[in-house]
Amino acid sequence: MFCIATFIVFGILAAFSASYRPLAAQAWHCAWRRVTLRPCDVSFGEEMRGKIAGKLLRIHPRLAGWFDRWADWLSFAFVALSIWSVVYVANAGLNLWVYDTCDPRSAESCSLSGEACGIEQESLGIITAVRDGRIVEWTVNPFVRFGETLSRIPDRLKRWSPRDFLAPTATFRSPKDDTKPYAVEVIDPGCTFCKKLTANMRDAGAFDAMNVSYLLYSIPTPDGKTKFPHSPFVAATIEAAKRVPLRGSDIPGDWRLLEKIFEDVPGENIDRQTHINIGMTDADIRAEMPKLLRDIGYAPSEIEQIIMLTASDNVAHSLAEQRFIVEEKIRTVKIPTLLIGERRYDRVISADAVRAYLGKP
Repeated sequence: MFCIATFIVFGILAAFSASYRPLAAQAWHCAWRRVTLRPCDVSFGEEMRGKIAGKLLRIHPRLAGWFDRWADWLSFAFVALSIWSVVYVANAGLNLWVYDTCDPRSAESCSLSGEACGIEQESLGIITAVRDGRIVEWTVNPFVRFGETLSRIPDRLKRWSPRDFLAPTATFRSPKDDTKPYAVEVIDPGCTFCKKLTANMRDAGAFDAMNVSYLLYSIPTPDGKTKFPHSPFVAATIEAAKRVPLRGSDIPGDWRLLEKIFEDVPGENIDRQTHINIGMTDADIRAEMPKLLRDIGYAPSEIEQIIMLTASDNVAHSLAEQRFIVEEKIRTVKIPTLLIGERRYDRVISADAVRAYLGKP
């Protein structure tokens, strides 16, 4: 095991200095024989062990004796840690390539992740159970998560057609034109990064140049709730607004409502989305949504109809269909997800990147 450890050390040093390459070659010859369960036919390992012990002997005799006694176990620990480090880095790198985050279970915890709200999923290693009325979570074997990552490599390589992932009740920011390309956003009304992506799409001119639609997805949590507590009701209101045309407007009412939620409020210290997320109770949000519907031009009778529809089976079924598309067809682990130009992005992309797809400078 000591010769394997020396190969790792000299192999790293050889990458930076040619003077270590002969030693790395000798160490590799010895290590390969050890790995293939053959005795090392050179005394390289013992020679390196003796040199290290000899140098320690001049400095600290007791430390030299301790090293000589435990060298094999120290080598074993070093090799094991080295292998674990390589596997960990390789797994994180693969996750970064497939999911655009090194930890798909918690995208926000990875500093290399793009701007997005993470989604915790049982298929990615989270098992939730209830014990004594409390939610208890376990993380399953990491090989399960690694296998899940491998299974998603085809998703990373495939060409995505946004038109194939439209909601059954899809609406478009501008009048639909089949001569234009399609784009689909997967959004949670409470996710600040969804607000940012939608703003970038608007600033890039995508709403006019493309058929842009969206899927509503309230990010679930392992305890059966949602990451943003008011998202289900807000999403239901947006979905209900699709069923009541907004008269006198070229922009559909659901889009106007979504943009109103994402709007910065003049004179306020926080934007409306943040205020909904952290500053409103259930009663507050139920009082706020009719006000926003009135502000975008709905009549009182239409507002009453929309609010009644939020609790309807029809709206619940539509939201469930969109959730199925997100979880089973797109299989995203981060919100927002954008399908554009046969590519999929599980993060916010810049307005310049959108312009590039549109061929704009």
